[in-house]
Amino acid sequence: MYYAEEYGMKVSIVRPYNCYGPRDHFNPKTSHVIPALIKRVFDGEDPVVVWGSGGQTRAFLYVEDLAEGMMQAVERYPKPDPVNLGTDEEVTIRELVEIIVRLSGKSPKIVFDTTKPDGSPRRNSDNTKAQKHLHFTASTRLEKGLSQTIAWYRHEFNR
Repeated sequence: MYYAEEYGMKVSIVRPYNCYGPRDHFNPKTSHVIPALIKRVFDGEDPVVVWGSGGQTRAFLYVEDLAEGMMQAVERYPKPDPVNLGTDEEVTIRELVEIIVRLSGKSPKIVFDTTKPDGSPRRNSDNTKAQKHLHFTASTRLEKGLSQTIAWYRHEFNR
């Protein structure tokens, strides 16, 4: 931040929450939940085994909304004060898996392994600062973003 101040650069600090979208990292051993599930479904995994009960909730930010939020941060809030970029649209992991399976056109059985941990019961961001200072609210609904991500995956990997 000192360098930015000395040379008059606009610099912002953003914290994206659960970002996903086309060109994501789709290795199920190292990727986040959405790309891992997409790859597993398209690889024909049946059943698709998901850790935990599926009742835990998450909010996911589409990559184009992240890019928009980052641009707004640099333009409207160039300060050394972190801003969360997320969405208020929460979904259970169970709902997420069901949406991905439906959009894929596949029909694997979904099994929730309750002997494995759920992780945090809820994971979302407080987007108040982004709304107040950046006038930013994520505009891409989860189902639309998943549809675009799956379409990209199909095209890219000829599925």
